Amino acid sequence: MPNNKSRNDYSDFENTVKAYIKQGKMKLQTDLVQTSQAIYSIAQNKTKCFIKNMDKGLDKEEREYLTSLILSSMHQAFCYGYGIGKIENDSFYGLLFST
Repeated sequence: MPNNKSRNDYSDFENTVKAYIKQGKMKLQTDLVQTSQAIYSIAQNKTKCFIKNMDKGLDKEEREYLTSLILSSMHQAFCYGYGIGKIENDSFYGLLFST
């Protein structure tokens, strides 16, 4: 028989991670606008580096698509990092204050 308690614990963990990732996304849109702008600038730079290194010209639509792809990946990485940091912080303080 499957252990429902461990599945519920896993669901709680998943829900917590999802909530923190969503919180990270909201922070990028509100409190961390300058960070979001810096990420966009980096994505544009990465697109230029790609064009230069590959010695391949891209039209405006292709450049925008590549920049968008890089940007969304960087935003996702930031949000996951934010979520993981919050989980680690919760775990640290949970251990610190549980004794």
